[in-house]
Amino acid sequence: MVNVGIIGMAGIAGAHLGGYDKCADARVVACCDVDPAKAERGAEQGARAYLDYRELLADPEVDAVSICLPTFLHADATVAALRAGKHVLCEKPMALTSADGDRMIAAAEAAGHVLMIAHCIRFWPEYQALKTIVEGGAYGAVQSALFTRLGGLPAWSANGWMRDPARSGGAILDLHIHDADYIAYLFGMPRRVRARGVETEFGINDLRVEYDYDDGRMIAAESAWYPSEHYPFQATFRVALERAVVQLDGRRPLTVYPTAMPAFEPVLPPGDGYANEIADFIRCITRGACPSVAPAASSRDSLRLIEAEAAAVRTGEAVPVTAGAAT
Repeated sequence: MVNVGIIGMAGIAGAHLGGYDKCADARVVACCDVDPAKAERGAEQGARAYLDYRELLADPEVDAVSICLPTFLHADATVAALRAGKHVLCEKPMALTSADGDRMIAAAEAAGHVLMIAHCIRFWPEYQALKTIVEGGAYGAVQSALFTRLGGLPAWSANGWMRDPARSGGAILDLHIHDADYIAYLFGMPRRVRARGVETEFGINDLRVEYDYDDGRMIAAESAWYPSEHYPFQATFRVALERAVVQLDGRRPLTVYPTAMPAFEPVLPPGDGYANEIADFIRCITRGACPSVAPAASSRDSLRLIEAEAAAVRTGEAVPVTAGAAT
C-alpha cells in the first residue's frame, strides 16, 4: 500500500482524491493547503491536515505526493519532496520553464525516486484510442490533424494566479500544453513550429500553431482563453489518415469515418484520464519502474516546445524545436 499526501487542495486536487480512492494500492493519508478549510478536504478519508507542505514532507508515513499547487510553485515543491524521499506526481504543466523542468529531473535522478507529470490527456480514453488507431496503421499514414482547446478566461483561481502569466504561464502554457504535449507524444517532436497569437496582460491568450514534420504531414492546434469566463469549454480533434478520419467534436462520441465502410464508434479503454494516470503512477512505485506513458523528460520537452511556440508568436518566424524526441 502506497501512502499518499496531496499538496494543494484547490481545484484539481479533487480529481486526485477521486483517483486515489479508485486505486486499490494507494490511500491518501495527508493533505496540505494554506487554507485550513481546504486542508481538511481529505478528512473524510482519514487524512491528516497540514498547513505547511514542509511539515507534510517530514511525515514518515507519507511515501508519495501529488503536487496540485499553482504552476509557479511546482518546481520548488517537487525538488523539496524528492529530497525528502517522496515519489512525486506533479500536476501539469511541469513548471514555468524548461530550466525548472531540468532541475526537477536532476532532483529525481539524485533521489532515485519516481517523478511523473500529470499530463492526463495521454491517459484519456479517447486520446488513447486515437493513438492506438494511428499506430495500428490499418487506415494508412496521417495526412493532417487539428486539435482545438477553447475556454473562458479563468476567474476561479486563488488571488487570480491563473490570470497572471508570471505565475501560470497564460493560456499557452496552462491550457494549450495539453494538446502540444499530446501532439509530441503521438507524432514525435516537430522539426520547427510556426505560430500566431494575441498577447495581452494575461499572456499569449489566443494561439494557432502549425507543426512542421519532415514527412510533410499537416499538424495544427488552436487554443484560447476568451474574455468571457462563461464561454463554454471545448476540446476537439480531427485526424485525417489515408483511408479514414477520426474525430472527436464534442457533439458525439469518438467516431471513425473509414473510406469504404460506415462510420463507427471504437471501443474505448476503461477509466478516465485522472484515475488512469494515478494508477500508472502507483504502478511505477510498486514495481520500481520508470514512467513510460508520461516520463518527466518528455514533459520537460513539452515545455521546450511551448517555449519555441512563444518565440514564434513574438518573432513572427518559424522557430526550430531543440528538444529531443518525446517518449
